[in-house]
Amino acid sequence: MKYNLSVLSLILCFTGCSFFNKKQIEPFKSGQIPYSYSIQNSIKKPETSWWLSFQNNELNNLIDNALTNNFSLESSWARLMQAKAQVIAAGSSQYPGLNLNFNPMVSKKKDQVNGTGSWIKDISLGVMSSFEIDFWGKIKAKKKAANFEFNAASMDYNTAVISLISEVVLCWIDIISEKMKKELLDEQLKTNQTYLKLIQIRFQKGLASSIDIYQQQQVVESIISQMPLVEANERLNLNNINILCGKPPQSSISFNTKKLPKLQGIPLSGLPSDLLKNRPDIKAAWNRLQAANENLWSAKADQLPSLTLSGYGSFQSDSFSSLFESWLIRLSSDLTAPIFDGSRRKAETDKACAKLNEQLMQYKNIVYNALNEVENALILIKQQEIHVSALKQERNTAQKALDEAINRYEKGLIDYLPVLTQILSVQKLEREIIIQETQYLHYRVQLCRSLGSGLTFDKPFHNKKLKE
Repeated sequence: MKYNLSVLSLILCFTGCSFFNKKQIEPFKSGQIPYSYSIQNSIKKPETSWWLSFQNNELNNLIDNALTNNFSLESSWARLMQAKAQVIAAGSSQYPGLNLNFNPMVSKKKDQVNGTGSWIKDISLGVMSSFEIDFWGKIKAKKKAANFEFNAASMDYNTAVISLISEVVLCWIDIISEKMKKELLDEQLKTNQTYLKLIQIRFQKGLASSIDIYQQQQVVESIISQMPLVEANERLNLNNINILCGKPPQSSISFNTKKLPKLQGIPLSGLPSDLLKNRPDIKAAWNRLQAANENLWSAKADQLPSLTLSGYGSFQSDSFSSLFESWLIRLSSDLTAPIFDGSRRKAETDKACAKLNEQLMQYKNIVYNALNEVENALILIKQQEIHVSALKQERNTAQKALDEAINRYEKGLIDYLPVLTQILSVQKLEREIIIQETQYLHYRVQLCRSLGSGLTFDKPFHNKKLKE
């Protein structure tokens, strides 16, 4: 018996080895990943907890609250737990199954001649076990695939964490920006109201015309009309940050920061190849690619013969008292080889092969998109920094022109129109600088998010227990 099984195993192994071979996946050839970015400020790895560079405890507390209470993050953790359970389920086939069978039965047999009958009792208690010998690694491949899917779900959770942190930081920046706009509009309103009063005094003395009053009044009303929009944007961002922190939108939130953080230069970007190790979405795509490769192996192995060993043992009697007096043990093997299945198994293999190609293309696409995101963010940060500096220089020049126009107007050398033009120019530039400084910080967050944090979050941030 042992000799026959050994010969059978040897034949099956040679048959399988000649049928297919597992291939290693190499998505990129040498040179397909750039060696550096077009704007390379440092080959050092990017910062991990990049949000700490803002040096703001209020922001850190908001991020902690979001990581603890965000519903989407908890949902992502629940999906991770599902993938973990699937790993256990997939690996269970590697071990023999054991089932207990208890079958008490009572039947009555009736004699057709005399019409009498008798009750027959039959009680059985047994255990049953079966185990498929994994010649081709089909079961092992399924478990590996489940492990890769679990790793991918873990990276999805990391992606969700980084995205959540980025969204909180962006909301925080936008709230500060709106507060600064509101404060600036208040100052500009007071300044314009002062100009209006001075023109009204000059009008009373015959030194100004009524058109000067109307023009300045229009500027005052323009400032007033912008205030509700700024307040609305601030409220909307406060609502959004409440949602991110797992709170109702109308919840009150303490927010004391009034100025945008001053950050200069480009954050450390590292090398393009670092993205493969730092970006969790890239690592998730890589694990799904590996899972697809294991599933292809499993589908191919399903076309080959399989050997299942079974065992059955039972006690049987017509009464409970004598149940353990007689017993039966049966051992068997079952060799199954597919002959005709309407090309189902081949179709499953073709499907798994197509899925592997799909995952390969998705992986390449995700990597190149990640490179594109970093490249774009680096360009935008550099150019935005130049743009903001130029705006500030333009504002300074416009302020000098305004001071000169006011001086000449007060001396009666010019009418009010040049003064009005310069007032509008200066105040517009002041508002634009806040908008562009905010955009600069957005680009920095975009870059840090695109680089990936390099951190691994393998535990939930929330303290709540997930319901079973």
